Amino acid sequence: MKKALLFAGFAALALCASAQNPFAYGIRTTGVSNGVATGKTITVNYTLNADAESGAIKFYNAGKTAVKAVDLAGDQLTKGTHAVEVSIEDLEANAAYGFTITTTGAKIDAVKEVFSDFGAGMAHQYWSPYGVACDNDPMSKHFGRVLITESQANQGDTYFTKAHGVGAGLYEYDPQGNPVVNGADSTKYGYNPFQWVHATYEGGAKSSKFFAKKVRIAQDGRIFLGVLDCVSNPLYTINPDNLGEWTPVFQGTLATDASGCINNAEGAMVAAPSAAFDVVGKGENLKIANLGSKFGQSYSFGNYTCYEYALGAANTWSEAAEAEVFPFSLQYTISAQSVSIAYDKDGKGMWYAQYRATPSGEQPAIKHATLKANGWEEDYSDITTVVRGGGIAYNKDYTLLAIPAGNNVLKVYNVDKDNDGKPVLTEKYVLNTPSIRGYNDICFDYANNIYSCDNGKEVMQQLQLPLENPTVEVPCPESELFSIPVSTGVTDITSTEVKAKKVIENGQVIIIKGDKKYNLMGVEIK
Repeated sequence: MKKALLFAGFAALALCASAQNPFAYGIRTTGVSNGVATGKTITVNYTLNADAESGAIKFYNAGKTAVKAVDLAGDQLTKGTHAVEVSIEDLEANAAYGFTITTTGAKIDAVKEVFSDFGAGMAHQYWSPYGVACDNDPMSKHFGRVLITESQANQGDTYFTKAHGVGAGLYEYDPQGNPVVNGADSTKYGYNPFQWVHATYEGGAKSSKFFAKKVRIAQDGRIFLGVLDCVSNPLYTINPDNLGEWTPVFQGTLATDASGCINNAEGAMVAAPSAAFDVVGKGENLKIANLGSKFGQSYSFGNYTCYEYALGAANTWSEAAEAEVFPFSLQYTISAQSVSIAYDKDGKGMWYAQYRATPSGEQPAIKHATLKANGWEEDYSDITTVVRGGGIAYNKDYTLLAIPAGNNVLKVYNVDKDNDGKPVLTEKYVLNTPSIRGYNDICFDYANNIYSCDNGKEVMQQLQLPLENPTVEVPCPESELFSIPVSTGVTDITSTEVKAKKVIENGQVIIIKGDKKYNLMGVEIK
């Protein structure tokens, strides 16, 4: 048995579940047809991940000017799904509107560990969880979802199958921390309370393979997952609408040696198995950095390469790896398991973190490199902090950086730059977390709640961060923008006059002016 059983302690903590910093998700409107209000009211539908103390629906016009606010109260502020009917008679007709939902949670003085119960009073347990990510794009229809990877689940042991879910792969939670059940796979190994995907991978008893590693959700909602088992493609894109649909990113042929690399037709390496990766940007500006580990999870120096790929809006890449992040290649890393990288917001800087019990110059804890005119240059080094678990992560707007700092401790920093452009970390929060020993991976949700996965105590955990201002404003998706016709009765959008200005495309009203298309808020659609 890899580690001691911890069920009793987990079960006790599960009964003491606290709230999270609240935010609204699943925002939709009714009383609107194809982007046009059909009556004198609309209904705003939303779900809260946790109880809020106050909140409001705030409407704004095409110029982003606030025009109306409706306070939420009582049962409209409780955790769960709500429908609030709002009069629009006082809004100007023949104009377009959007809205936001603002919530404020209770202030807390110290971090709270949030366990969710799924049946037997246990926390969300896994055998080897190494990746976790949140969808923080309010325009995404999956906004708020949480994904976690299981790297080495064993299907032949009762402890693994009944306590940790089943099968190496990808699992999903809603923003309240509830596992999303995939009925189609519920009997794959006899028991599966979670979403298990990628049916071509079977694992095996006492498997030495190290399958799903890191998972990342880009700013535009695209999902990427890295693999470290030396038999599969190093990186996949996953269909956000069907988590069982995986597409290999790197195109080529698996190397004939045991390296696990993908090579192109000329024999040049395209990519190595993924020990860690990160994505930055979106759409045409998206790029990926992959810290590849030849020969998988073996302990050694000299097997690691870090390359960037300007993937953009494409889903595949077939060119030889050339854009090397040199400071993170062929040095530093000794274990492909407990290591992470994290892009800066502009994509021109990158953090590296590795867990070593006694970090040193040869096996460091934390590094940072910046892209200069002559290539990447190291400009920050920490060889004293014990980054237990090897995780490191920014929050959604890159204002906070979380780094483990030894057993049961997570520190959160503000990140600035000095006059030479080098990063400066200023400690903001010190989180003492008895139920989490190490942080193999970390992510923040939209309200700066923290999700983590811990291979040492075999758990996916949620942390409520003690924010100075626990107020969160979430914009409605573009699909929920609406216009008010001159009459608030049903609008005949098939008339010649209206069709000349507005048409329905992909179920939404768009405005056509000349050869250009705009949404209802006047933003050009390209």
